[in-house]
Amino acid sequence: MARWDDIEILQTIDRLQQQMDGRPLWMSGHDLMKEVAHTHFVEEQRMGGFLQELFITHNAGLITFRVTDAYARPDNPNFYLQQLRDLALTVDGQDRARGRAVVQPLPDPDEDDGRQISRLIFKQIATAIAEEYAPDEVAVFLAEEGIPPPQLPLPEDMTEGDAQVILASLWRWGSEGRRIVRRFIGRWLDDRLLTGPDPELRARLIEQLARQGWRVRIADAALVIDEPVRGIPVGAPFLRPSRLHPAIEVQARPQFLIGRPDQGVFAAMKAVEVRVRALTGLGNDTIGVALMNNAFGPKGHLTDPAAVPGEQDGTRALFAGAMAVLRNPTGHREVNYSDISEAAEAVQTASLLMRILDQVEARLSKTRP
Repeated sequence: MARWDDIEILQTIDRLQQQMDGRPLWMSGHDLMKEVAHTHFVEEQRMGGFLQELFITHNAGLITFRVTDAYARPDNPNFYLQQLRDLALTVDGQDRARGRAVVQPLPDPDEDDGRQISRLIFKQIATAIAEEYAPDEVAVFLAEEGIPPPQLPLPEDMTEGDAQVILASLWRWGSEGRRIVRRFIGRWLDDRLLTGPDPELRARLIEQLARQGWRVRIADAALVIDEPVRGIPVGAPFLRPSRLHPAIEVQARPQFLIGRPDQGVFAAMKAVEVRVRALTGLGNDTIGVALMNNAFGPKGHLTDPAAVPGEQDGTRALFAGAMAVLRNPTGHREVNYSDISEAAEAVQTASLLMRILDQVEARLSKTRP
């Protein structure tokens, strides 16, 4: 070949990545050059041109790679190419390699900026689907969601019921494929299809996706980009059934799973309020802070007469303060928990209050005639 062609370079990377299930190439930039040239030997004077094409496509946002040796310099292209590893196409690079850049709209940057979803997530989704359906039924289930589209070239050795390979291939298919996968995963997680994950798997996947910078959009259940979660996720052990009070777990977790932690906090605190009212026998006209002050006040029905006055007032203040700070705002306005850890810890507070009420109820049951 007289010169290096960037399209042929992109198409070669695309072909090799498809053979490796979409993973970055294991070979060096030097090996890739020989693959593109269809020869085992490339003259050293041509290596600089190949390296320049890699720089051009990299700067255009079409490929990514890393340099393993910090001392490698482009003025020694032979050595530099040998240090290039993990070459891979970006979404734009896939579109360009497959001739779709001008005929397909690029993803909305507010929804998809080209970041990846780990292969582990695809595997967990496929495993859960396979547990629900026989292989031929998996194919029907996916087909009802338009997967795979007729124009998608799938690996020849792929079976129709292999959900992991189908989803991974579709994800690598560029902007259109990513849209289809994002819509499917979001709807599957949001329980909008015939079957979906169990609550524990749903929580785990939402947590993993959140750490990778993805969330399920409430309006249409599409998977869209977001800031990666850095705090304690909703799927952490303290929010599992073995740790949360069951009465709080059943109220709060469903709200967290659909991306509404504010409503999860409100539901948890409301459960505390309902139980206090039931234990006191007070009517529905006494609510929130007033209810707690009445129930745990000096002559309150739930006040422990054996406790010292300071502890009695502390218990009253704990319940009343939680109502004022956690329950009331979420009941009257939109509360934005920018850190999901804050919402999770608010639910923990409700769980603690519910366990205190367990002790109160046990004490009251002993004093009844």
